[in-house]
Amino acid sequence: MPDSMPIQARSQTYRIPWTSCIAALAVILSGCASNSNPEATPSISPLPAETITEEDIKNYAKALLAIEGSRQTAFSEIQQQMNQEQIPSITCTQPDSLKELPSDVQGIAVNYCNTAKELGESQGFSMAQFNAMTYTAQLDPDLQRQIQNELIRLQR
Repeated sequence: MPDSMPIQARSQTYRIPWTSCIAALAVILSGCASNSNPEATPSISPLPAETITEEDIKNYAKALLAIEGSRQTAFSEIQQQMNQEQIPSITCTQPDSLKELPSDVQGIAVNYCNTAKELGESQGFSMAQFNAMTYTAQLDPDLQRQIQNELIRLQR
């Protein structure tokens, strides 16, 4: 496996290390859950390790990759409309966080949240199940490693 992947941007190709790709996807691991701080997430219970199958990990990784593309697009659109202003933290399961956005960009965030929900469901996860898997991965380094390995495999 190469130690980096090519990224085309503005007619130039950059080589991005795999670790950077995984780090970017780690943002999803923290951003898709109802709260990115595992210690502050009492409403989500971690999944028992013995209940997580290889198929669950594969489907979760597929959902992460699909959601990341949508997240990047939405973030870029919001950033453009906000003229590079600081974008507040947005959490799809916390509607009040969407209200912190200017009204002209709230629709972009709502569309992203709906798309993310649909993408998770297309891989067999309800929002609660996806968030529970995310929370569990934040707490379990072995599960994180398995997800990262699957993400790398899917991106080859």
